[in-house]
Amino acid sequence: MPQILLLPDQRSIEASISESILSASLRAGIPLTNECRGNARCSTCRVLVLNGLEFCCPRNEKEQALAAQLHFGERVRLACQTTILGNVAVRRLILDAQDAGLTDQRKDTTTHGSVGEERQIAILFVDVRNSTRFADSVPPFDVIHVLRRFYHHMDKAVMNNGGHVACYTGDGLMALFGVEPSNCAPLQAVLAGLDMLRSVKQDVQPYVKRLFQRPFRIGVGLHFGKAVVGTVGGGLQERVTAIGDAVNIASRVERANKKAKTEFLVSEAVLREVQDQVHVGRSIHVKLPGKTGKYVLHEIVGVRNGAPQAAGELVYVVKRARHEAAPKT
Repeated sequence: MPQILLLPDQRSIEASISESILSASLRAGIPLTNECRGNARCSTCRVLVLNGLEFCCPRNEKEQALAAQLHFGERVRLACQTTILGNVAVRRLILDAQDAGLTDQRKDTTTHGSVGEERQIAILFVDVRNSTRFADSVPPFDVIHVLRRFYHHMDKAVMNNGGHVACYTGDGLMALFGVEPSNCAPLQAVLAGLDMLRSVKQDVQPYVKRLFQRPFRIGVGLHFGKAVVGTVGGGLQERVTAIGDAVNIASRVERANKKAKTEFLVSEAVLREVQDQVHVGRSIHVKLPGKTGKYVLHEIVGVRNGAPQAAGELVYVVKRARHEAAPKT
């Protein structure tokens, strides 16, 4: 069988004709970094071919596209796409031990797709309206105190409905639903959004009005689509996050509330999943910044009778859906 000499590991391993350099390396216990799990959607598994380039298979279409985008020389190859016909010597180009540890897919402790996975998720953005004007008119420590109270309710709404807070933006946050497998992610996110609006109206808004004679309103936007999900940070700071076009769309859906004078807008993709369980107010046609064409967004004003009204009921629905989706033995 052909041999691969891997540097700087100084390890020689065997590879079958149909086995990629990445697959052979991982099988031999060499933690060759591969953020996209060998799908040629990143360059983290790239290697420099030192000897035996003539024994490497030609670049396939996926590898060629990435090589052209990143201006790779002919000796820089994606280990996940390269198979060999004879002996080769290659050098790993991502050598940092910390990098390798963060992306080692053989670890049993990997959670939430920590190395990055493309998933269909519901992405929710919430933003405080006129936050700059509010911050300018209220003492700074009072602003922080109000935001603490606000985030307490927002966090509770997200977690009670099975979501994860991905990041805070100072006057808002992004939350993800469907990080764990769920047939109800869009509905979970809708219920969380309604809980957020309810909490603001019942607690934060009266509190701010009583203390500062100022309004306090929020906008909520929701989209359902594919995004790359993974964990970032370390220790107590580790947090699940997502990137991709679906995240950008969700953010712009939220911003559309300002012009539409609405509080909770969702995309068509969300409405398709929950239309039998929600009450819809207005439907608007808008242009989203950076996107071509017009998008139809829908105002969510409540849930129908018979649909889960609160977190407890939704937990039952989620568990039932998971049970029904599980393979029968």
